[in-house]
Amino acid sequence: MKKPSEIKLKLIIGLFIVPLCLIGQNSNWFEFELENIKIDFPSEEVYQLDTIMKGIRLNQLYTTVGNSTLIIQKLPAESNTRDKNLSSLPYNYESLIEYYDGVIDGAKNSSKAEKVKKEEIKLGELIGYKSIIYNDIEKPIMESRTFLAGKDLIMLSIYNPEKELTELKETFFNSVNLDGLNSLEQYTGKSTAYRQGYVFGKLIFYVMLGVGIFFLIRALRKKK
Repeated sequence: MKKPSEIKLKLIIGLFIVPLCLIGQNSNWFEFELENIKIDFPSEEVYQLDTIMKGIRLNQLYTTVGNSTLIIQKLPAESNTRDKNLSSLPYNYESLIEYYDGVIDGAKNSSKAEKVKKEEIKLGELIGYKSIIYNDIEKPIMESRTFLAGKDLIMLSIYNPEKELTELKETFFNSVNLDGLNSLEQYTGKSTAYRQGYVFGKLIFYVMLGVGIFFLIRALRKKK
């Protein structure tokens, strides 16, 4: 007769092995499209959330595998500005990396994480960022791939990434196709100095216009 401790041990091992087998057997991938972005998910049960948060439109697709959530998000790369000359989007390599740092640090702070690892990656000619956000016990909270293309910010993430999802994770991240986007240009913004000069130039014009109108009104009154 087997001892209760042996039976308990086998049950624990069985409970651990079964999820791994299920994940290993899940070889079916299904292509989905999110506003001209193509991505593969390991399930047909993919959900969409298209909403407005703090005045910014957020469109995303997501599914779950075990305790993990696979998600792709697309949102405007900057707040709406009527004047393209005031765009704060990156204008060179340094400002692009600074932009990515801001996005990743914002995600880190909002999740109240303790640590983040990040590195530059490439998707074709696009420069992107890989990031892993950790909590205080070195467990990853979220792993992401972030890309700026034109005026779109695209972020692929896995929340609560389990170790047994390594192969699935790489397939998910590598399946993204951004070729259908309107633009893959990454340097569409203006430098800080340019934007400041542009604002001052417009201000001077409006001041001069105001002065001209003032003197015109005075001249017309004198004629009367």
